[in-house]
Amino acid sequence: MKANKRSISFCTVCMNRTNFLKQTLPRNIEDNLAYGNLEFVVLNYNSTDGMHEWIMGEMARYIDLGILKYIRTLEPQYFLWSHSKNVVAKQAKNDIICNVDADNFMGKGFAEYINTQFHEENDIYLAVDKQRATKDCYGRIGMARKDFNKLRGYDESMDMYGFEDFDLANRLEMLGRKKKLIDKKEFLTAVTHDDDERLKNQNQKNRIKKIYLRHETPSISELLYVLNSNEVHQCKVVENRTYGSKSIENLFIDRDTFDYEYRILDNSWAFGSYTQNGSILFKDLKALNLISDPNYLEILDAKMYSSLVMFHSEIKNRIKMKKNMALGQPVVNNNPFGECEIEIFN
Repeated sequence: MKANKRSISFCTVCMNRTNFLKQTLPRNIEDNLAYGNLEFVVLNYNSTDGMHEWIMGEMARYIDLGILKYIRTLEPQYFLWSHSKNVVAKQAKNDIICNVDADNFMGKGFAEYINTQFHEENDIYLAVDKQRATKDCYGRIGMARKDFNKLRGYDESMDMYGFEDFDLANRLEMLGRKKKLIDKKEFLTAVTHDDDERLKNQNQKNRIKKIYLRHETPSISELLYVLNSNEVHQCKVVENRTYGSKSIENLFIDRDTFDYEYRILDNSWAFGSYTQNGSILFKDLKALNLISDPNYLEILDAKMYSSLVMFHSEIKNRIKMKKNMALGQPVVNNNPFGECEIEIFN
């Protein structure tokens, strides 16, 4: 039977989320160990929360059995989704690679399920059915290792949170690969957590100092992100459904279907610098003062602040994903990609 089983590498990256990994990794291994022709490749992306000690202690028997390939790098200061996923996938040895985020439970028999899908059809990749999964599982994607290498992996210019997996799926389809949905809920569960947890190791969250909002029309609001470096990022956010409205009294709700609730007007950002007296000087020499202008409201509500940090992160990757689609070029990154100094324990 083993001869009929495609070899599978499950790839997981972890940075300071060892509390999640302790819950998911042992169960994922035990739930799929009987498949036989597989490996788990785990990358410690410079975690400082005891991950190395836990792996080398509690998970050592799986390393000894050749089931777990453990990799560590001490280089990254912040978490980079695309880069980290490329690093770990390049260490996979098997024909099929499947990304499994550190907070994900694979479910009993997931390896068998993957094998069945790749035997039933050629030239496919596996992605998550969004109707059956939480956002935490969207990063689950399985593909032929040769396809991953041909694409040069995840786009490392997407250095914020989100959309790197959707972008990879788009480019797999440019290669002619057909999407097959992982449609069983038992394979799509995860440790629940909020956006603060998702972004805690990201440079973007740590470098944003203040956020200001100004309403311009019923559908357009201006956002100002003031960074710790005193650099300012400005954009205008459009609510797509009400873009045709002239006023609150004449609010027009568009019934068309939109991919996303919000977008940035003209996909355009302006950049400036912030001074201690509350003034912002933009590179086109336009200036404004946040203190004297009452229309600019500083975001103090923690939940709203967190959602706007997430928006700032996701929108930049989303724009890059759309650009990759428009160019119609599946291959990204220069060679080599997914590079950093690593130690391998196996």
